[in-house]
Amino acid sequence: MKKLVTFIFLTFISCNVKEPISIKEIISDEIVTIRPDYPKTVTKDSVPITIPLEFEITSNTKDLRKLNLYFISINNERLLDDIADYQTYYKENKTERIFFSLNKDELEVKKKNHIIIKLRTQMISRKDAEIILKKYNIKRSFENLKFRDTIKLTGYNQFRKDNPTLIEGFRKVNDSIVFSILLKGGERIHVSQKISW
Repeated sequence: MKKLVTFIFLTFISCNVKEPISIKEIISDEIVTIRPDYPKTVTKDSVPITIPLEFEITSNTKDLRKLNLYFISINNERLLDDIADYQTYYKENKTERIFFSLNKDELEVKKKNHIIIKLRTQMISRKDAEIILKKYNIKRSFENLKFRDTIKLTGYNQFRKDNPTLIEGFRKVNDSIVFSILLKGGERIHVSQKISW
């Protein structure tokens, strides 16, 4: 009986231990785009699509000394290049690309931070891309799409509703975002959040 009480007590304590940060994915209304950022990314079989993901990061402890976006994992690959693979912006200033990194002073001033990450590595089939263009009444041809031309589709919240099969395909892989955290005393940990799509 004593062992059972101890087990329940330890389970209760461990369930109530808070991570140093909370990460919440928000379904953004930022625009989904088709944009070939590198020559020859539009092929006869596939097209690059840029998906904007929004996250709210909340500090849960005064012991935070530094918080960085460490990496993003898509299709079991670590995306480390914050220019080529993805771009990060504060929601309040969506024009200036940032490397998301906060020190102790910044964390004390602002407990919640909203960031938008535009993933640039997702590819969809040419056939799916053509169906999407038709769906949004966009009369563009992939043959005439030049390097860094942008085709704006719709907000991500609407895109998810309009293209459930495509989104379901993204969900089949355990994609995630990982933050690196430095705590008081020098302890460094990583906190991971699954991307829900």
